[in-house]
Amino acid sequence: MNLKLLIKQIISFIYNPYYMLKLSKTGGVIIGKRTTIKNINYLRIGKGVTISDNSRWIMVDNFKGRHYDCSVTIGNGVFVGHNFTLLSVAPININNHVLIASNVMITSENHGMNPELCKSYASLPLEGKPVEIGEGCWLGEKVIVLPGVTLGERCVVAAGAVVTKSFPSYTLLAGVPAKAIKKYSFSTHTWEKVSNE
Repeated sequence: MNLKLLIKQIISFIYNPYYMLKLSKTGGVIIGKRTTIKNINYLRIGKGVTISDNSRWIMVDNFKGRHYDCSVTIGNGVFVGHNFTLLSVAPININNHVLIASNVMITSENHGMNPELCKSYASLPLEGKPVEIGEGCWLGEKVIVLPGVTLGERCVVAAGAVVTKSFPSYTLLAGVPAKAIKKYSFSTHTWEKVSNE
């Protein structure tokens, strides 16, 4: 272990002793200041993971009398930027070497939306769909990934995109809602434009 990593881990322990004791068994975990993790027992984390300052991780296992599988798995070498939000009532899997920029939100939950049942959507049970972020993906600044999304390996999601559906490996996507803009070609070794017609 190098000295710089050791110093970062000591600082992480000073700011987050409980989280570090629970998560550092895998080795090399760094957790930034003002991080909140609700229901930490549902979080499985790999080696060499960095969670930057002001992250909010909320795994909801019970809401309005309904029980949920809110498990979250983070692979090895994942970097999570500042002000990250993760909301889970269905499994979320972030694979190895994913790069997550600042102000990103990943959620596998939404409130029920039946307008006939009550006055407030907040009082309805949560609805969940699993989320999978493929190995080596890069989520740019202020990206939002919504329930039910699967991103294949090494997708690149442009800043500000709202990902509402799944995309295959080696896709560059952008927009609200996100659309495929380019696809990596291994024959030409370039990102090639995609027709969205």
